[in-house]
Order: sequence, then structure tokens, then C-alpha cells
Amino acid sequence: MNLRARLNPPLGYDRGAWLAAILPSSSHHHSTPVFFKLHMLAPTTTHPGLARWTNLFSLLVIGIGSAVLAGWIFDVSFLKRILPGSIAMKFNTALVFVLAGLSLRGAAVCRSPCCRRMGQLCAGLVILIGGLTLVEHISGVDLGIDNRLLQEQARATSKYTPGRMSSQTAVSFVFFGVALLLSASRRRGWWNVVSRALLACVAFIALASLVGHLFGFMFQVGISQITGMAIHTSLAFLLLCAGLYCARHEAGEARDILFSETTGGIMARRLLPGAILMPLLLGWLGVGGRKSGLYDTPAGTAFFVVCTLAFFTVLVLATARQLHLLDLARRAAVDARDQMIAELQRSFDEVRTLQGLLPMCAWCKKIRDDQGYWDDVASYIAKHTEASVSHGICPECSTVHFPATPPA
Repeated sequence: MNLRARLNPPLGYDRGAWLAAILPSSSHHHSTPVFFKLHMLAPTTTHPGLARWTNLFSLLVIGIGSAVLAGWIFDVSFLKRILPGSIAMKFNTALVFVLAGLSLRGAAVCRSPCCRRMGQLCAGLVILIGGLTLVEHISGVDLGIDNRLLQEQARATSKYTPGRMSSQTAVSFVFFGVALLLSASRRRGWWNVVSRALLACVAFIALASLVGHLFGFMFQVGISQITGMAIHTSLAFLLLCAGLYCARHEAGEARDILFSETTGGIMARRLLPGAILMPLLLGWLGVGGRKSGLYDTPAGTAFFVVCTLAFFTVLVLATARQLHLLDLARRAAVDARDQMIAELQRSFDEVRTLQGLLPMCAWCKKIRDDQGYWDDVASYIAKHTEASVSHGICPECSTVHFPATPPA
């Protein structure tokens, strides 16, 4: 194996740590064996920093649910609905959000078995309440779970059952609970694909509902289309999806480029926020301007197109500049590595050592090689090292063999 192949680390190993493991240490003679060094260098697939984000998202969801519960108990309208006249989050919806936040924190973050079991139990309750609510929407039968803990007064013109969450909210709770349990079970294969698909469905429903509130219409999808999601219900579901997504990566289950340190990961982290938020902002400004009479539909469309083109042009150029700088740094690092490899290769080629026991004749002082041939010392050294032997005479031998000649 040549030196370049030896210096290239296996997939997942850090190059600096790999070189420190395979190159001999000059500070001590008996260093740690390479096998044990490589065992300690085994690549990890976890991302410990993402656990903090999962904790934050779960606490935010628990806080939203607790605030709405307090709003229903103390009759604070601002806590029940963000904007006057908008959809209010139901009492049992807020309660299920508290359970969902606890399940995310317990099943996906905590390490103790007891805490994980409590998280899985909370996830099961989330699925149960959401599933029973779906049964009520499908069958039209009141199972008595909507006003069990707190009675909501029914309005005369109301078309929905007081205290009952919407069908899309119930579906989202069921999907999230199943996705959380599949992620907590650490199963691979199709289970992982199903978990990711359910999580994507929840995020889509929540984002569509939030965009509907932003543009002034109620996004309704599901079995019953009488009512929709509240604003903070959509936000809480997006937080749950983000928390579970971070938890999957923190445990090393999900594999994509979003959290990687590669060029693709850097580009994705720079482009995605703008690609998601900027169209929403421009669309909201366009709809608001048309409603206010500032411009008509063609002018609003032209405004949206021009602003979108300008924003993405600047974003792409800024990202290209950063990728250009990263590529220059990478090329400089590759050149430095190649130079180091070339210097080490020359050093290895120039240094050849003799090791082990050398069988030498006790009388003629010839050395036997690996093929069984006997060579004199000068020939053997010339064959097995880069050194060459020149002949001379020492003072002692000169006195014995040439007594009349002065020593050389």
C-alpha cells in the first residue's frame, strides 16, 4: 500500500485524528496500538447540539398549551385566540398539546428508560384523543370527550360542536403521535419512511393553515370542514415537527444534507429560510395592497414577480460567493495535503532500515539473506539499505598488516 492510500482515512474518520493514530509518536517508545486508537476514533452519527433545540421546541409547545388552558380557565380571550374574531384553540386541543410536548421531551430526548416510557405513554394519549375526535367527526356521535373537563357555551349560530377540535387538528395529532412512536422505537426500513411521511403531512397541514390565516382565508381539509385550525395551533404543530425532526437527527436516525457540514448542507441552510419566508412575505404584501386599494391585480402580480426575482438573485449570488470562498479554502487544503504526502513519500523512499536478527558466519563474517545466499557485509548493506560502503583501513589493522607504513 502506498503512502497516499495509507494517509487517506476511512469514511467518517477525521483526517487529523487518523494521522495522529497511524503515525508513530516521537514522545514515547511504546505508544497506544493503532487498533485501539481507531476504536476510539469511531465516527459518531449523533448531533448533540440538536438536543437543545428539541428541548426548546417541546417547552414552547408546552407553554402554548398551558397558556391556552389558563385562558379557558380564567376566560382570557387573548390567550384563546391570537386575533379578535379568529378561530380559538379548544380546551382539549391545548391539553393534547401539553401531552404532545411532554411526549416529545420524554420519548425523543430523555435517556432514562422510565422517562422514555412516560413519553411514549403521552404519545399514546395524543393518538387516543385525536382518534376519538376523528370517530366523532366521521360518525356524528358525541362521545362526551369534548366538554368533559371544561364546558364551552354553544352559540346560537354555531354549526360545530362546542369544545371539539377540527378534523385536521385531530388528524395531525394522530399522525404526529404515530410518527413519534415510530421514531422512539429506533426501527429502520419502512418504519422510518412512514414516520418521515407522517411528519411531512403534519407540517404541510399546519403550514397550509398558517398561510390561510396570513392571506385571509380558512384552509379546510379533512372529514369535517366546519371549522379550521387556530393560528397558534398551526404554530404549535410546526414546532412539534421541528422538534421531532431535530430529535431524529440528534439520535442519528435521519440522514440528509440539512445538518451536514458539506457544501450541500451549507447551501441548503442558506437558501431554505429565504425560499420559504420570502414568498410568504411578498404574497402577504401583495394581498394586503390589493385589499387596501393601493394597486390592482396586474400591478400586484408584477410587484410580486419583480421582488421575488430581485431577492433570489441576491440570495443566489451571496450563496455562490460563500461557496467560492469555501472552494478556494478546500483547494488550498488539498494542495497542502498533497505537498505533505509528497514530502513524506520522499522521506519513506529515502529511509530503509534493517530489522530483526541477521544470521552472520562466525568465521568469514558473511550474512545470509532471505533466499539463503551468503553475502559479505558490504554487499548485504548495499542491497538492503540506501547506504553504500567504502573501504579503508583502521589504525589498528594498519599497524598489524603494514607496520612500516604510517597510519592513514
